Amino acid sequence: MDHHVSELVRSLPGKVFRPESQQYTESVDSYFSAQESQIKPACVVRPGTTADVVSAISLLIKANQLQGIGSVKFAVRSGGHACFAGSANVADGVTIDLRDMNLIEVIQDSTQLCVGAGALWGQVYRALDPLGLAVPGGRHSQVGVGGLTLGGGLSHFSGHVGLVCDNVLEYEVVLASGSIVRATPTAPECSDLFYALRGGSNNFGIVTRFTFRTFPQGHLWGGTLIHPIETQTQQLQAFYDFCGYSYDPSASLIHSFGMSSERGSGFVNSIVYTKPEHEPAVVKPFTEIQPMYQNTVRELSLTALTLEQDAFNENGLCQIMIATTYYLHLPLLHGTYNLWQDSCDSVRHCTGIVWSMTLQPITPTIIAHSPFLQEAIPNLVSNSNKTVVVAQLTGTWKHSEDTAAVEATALKLIDSIDSEARAFGMDTGYIYLNYAHAGQNVFGEGQRKERLREISKKYDPEGIFQRAVPGGFKLF
Repeated sequence: MDHHVSELVRSLPGKVFRPESQQYTESVDSYFSAQESQIKPACVVRPGTTADVVSAISLLIKANQLQGIGSVKFAVRSGGHACFAGSANVADGVTIDLRDMNLIEVIQDSTQLCVGAGALWGQVYRALDPLGLAVPGGRHSQVGVGGLTLGGGLSHFSGHVGLVCDNVLEYEVVLASGSIVRATPTAPECSDLFYALRGGSNNFGIVTRFTFRTFPQGHLWGGTLIHPIETQTQQLQAFYDFCGYSYDPSASLIHSFGMSSERGSGFVNSIVYTKPEHEPAVVKPFTEIQPMYQNTVRELSLTALTLEQDAFNENGLCQIMIATTYYLHLPLLHGTYNLWQDSCDSVRHCTGIVWSMTLQPITPTIIAHSPFLQEAIPNLVSNSNKTVVVAQLTGTWKHSEDTAAVEATALKLIDSIDSEARAFGMDTGYIYLNYAHAGQNVFGEGQRKERLREISKKYDPEGIFQRAVPGGFKLF
């Protein structure tokens, strides 16, 4: 590996960093999860341009071709917010850290936005807020543009514009051949690549730039409500009603119940209305639940809102994130709560544990705006009028010796929820990639996966991004 690192240093002077450098340490230490920061690559590459990415990829591909595909491994990192070990870092390989590729440029009379794949959503919102513009993106400022977009991407604006990936107009991509292509839905030579990148993760190349459709956006009405855990019956009913046939597409809800070894248990509702309408009707069922510990709901900017959400996401801890989905069914919501409650005893002994279940709705209105979801949800045709609930388990803890017990409990909990969903006939067969854990089958087994495999073979016939890039979710 030393020889390959030396080749990279010669090709990209000042942009390749070995373990003894400050830049290497900053990159490795800045991941969201401790599991990712504990991985030590042979070097970190910090490209500043697409040409730099081409140089790095060309050397890495040549090395793999000479020594055997998969022998020289590399990882691609945007924000580094995925939790599981190896998702965007690689032991003894080359980690390509895209965070210096953070261009943010409004073009086409303010109707489009070009964003470098290494930009963070907080950077995007700080640039757009003063212009009265927005694009759908992450709900936390430190989430990277690249990972969220390539996974699909729920946002506060999904009720009006679908998922984040549904709003991409063009991807700039460096392929395994070292060539640069600009994939659009109408480009005759690569419209299939555009299709594949929409929720296809890192299987087809390194995306270096996205062009998004913008829309006018001023202040929002939103914030956080915190209630005691004893309000669960009212909370789950309010969530169920929120998702119902009177769903307001301007409303966004992240509905969580959690247990903290240091702060106790409770419900946390992060609720947003994308118009600056004070106390909209959709918020009232939650604000009327009493007693209430905290209410920060107010008029604010998108930047301020994401910074508030960051308080619930501390970097550098051991982390797990795993998810499933099912169709909205009130008894199943209660079943999810009960299963989560039962699981708490298995992790309560872990130092610093925070153990939370988050529910988010993907309503028929959101699906109607999302060509991606219309194909990604396997049995949607017979359930087109039903809301899909994303059930996301997150856990944080302080000591790595507790990791095995936490992960086993998480897997068992999600498996139990899936079993209950099947028993009710409410399983969807869809896993939301951005919240998935290593090993989950996010692409399913069907026509979509087969088509993605065909496209992968077309643009990466040697399987570089399947065998030399172990992170993410693979097609083969």
